Amino acid sequence: MAEPQERDAWIALASTPGVGDETTARLLARFGSAREVLAGAADGRVDAWRAEVRKSEGRPPITGKALGELRRTASAPALRLRDIEQMGLSTMTALDADYPRRLRDLDPPPAVINIMGDAQILFRPRLVAVVGTRRPTPAGRLLATRIVRRLVECGVTIVSGLAVGIDGAAHAATLEAGGRTVAVIGGGHRHPSVRAHERLRAGIIATGGAIISEHPPDTVPRLGTFPRRNRIIAALGDATVVIEAPRRSGALITANRALELERPVFVAPGRVGDWATAGALALLRETPARPLVGLDELIEDLGYFAAGPERADQRAAPAKGAVAAPGNSDVAPALAMLGETERTVATRLVAGPAGLDSLVADTGLAPAVVSSAVTMLLMRGWVQPAGPAYIVAGPLAR
Repeated sequence: MAEPQERDAWIALASTPGVGDETTARLLARFGSAREVLAGAADGRVDAWRAEVRKSEGRPPITGKALGELRRTASAPALRLRDIEQMGLSTMTALDADYPRRLRDLDPPPAVINIMGDAQILFRPRLVAVVGTRRPTPAGRLLATRIVRRLVECGVTIVSGLAVGIDGAAHAATLEAGGRTVAVIGGGHRHPSVRAHERLRAGIIATGGAIISEHPPDTVPRLGTFPRRNRIIAALGDATVVIEAPRRSGALITANRALELERPVFVAPGRVGDWATAGALALLRETPARPLVGLDELIEDLGYFAAGPERADQRAAPAKGAVAAPGNSDVAPALAMLGETERTVATRLVAGPAGLDSLVADTGLAPAVVSSAVTMLLMRGWVQPAGPAYIVAGPLAR
């Protein structure tokens, strides 16, 4: 990790209003370190450099307003740090050896990430972004909830933008399913999102999630900050799922940034002519994004047909009378994702076809319980009828 003095100077520089990634990069290239940038702002060297670049390029590399803010930072850098500390935020900088590798894929990566909550969530093995319109249809909200619940079953951490609409539905569904989620906001932590999401924000933190931003705490979100937020969402997700995106939607920005980063993008297709999914359909037509055709298909495409690490201790013991799990390693991960009764019934069917009476006799479960488990497996597409019996299908037919 960098020396504390340089790291603090880096955070103070990145927290200066009006000094973005491009300006920071040029300043660092010219002066060599964040400490020297602040020293140059205090002694006039930055002013001289600004005048020199303006003369040669026809425009200044930093605005006059931003230069004034930089001088204020140079005169009291500790004030920028104190603002972060007072809010109880932790920070990660691009100088740090343990900076999230996913964010290093951005060019340039965010200079500083301010984090409220558990910073370690950014290093979890399975992160998936779920995004969409701010004005979803009821069907869109329901689909977002179903997708998120299925992902959480697989130990996935959900990443989204804490906006109203699909973002909020994704975060809420994660909490309801007992999962953890990362919210990337478009402003500072004093302006995290709409007031209606106050309880949602508290829930994210209380359940071990995190709310993160590259902006100083006092930054008010504006039109230009949201595309910047979207690139972070795209980078954090190992894949991005788009649900209901009109022609002009921030979700499309996230999807395109994910594709640029060579991350897979899955798009829920909609009805032709429906405004709510016009952008999603264009994404499928014009980019390598893939259609989302089913929940189990999504899990298979992501390579997640195994219980996530944090779910392993939640696997129920086999029911009394249950048959032994098959030795077939291809289906064992899929079986591990099921609830107790569904897994018991599915395990029996992996061994061979069986009717309801045989399933009741072989598993020792009540008829109503077996019937319910079979219904759920049919809905998943994991079993199918074959005359009076049932046989395995989908990921169990391997």
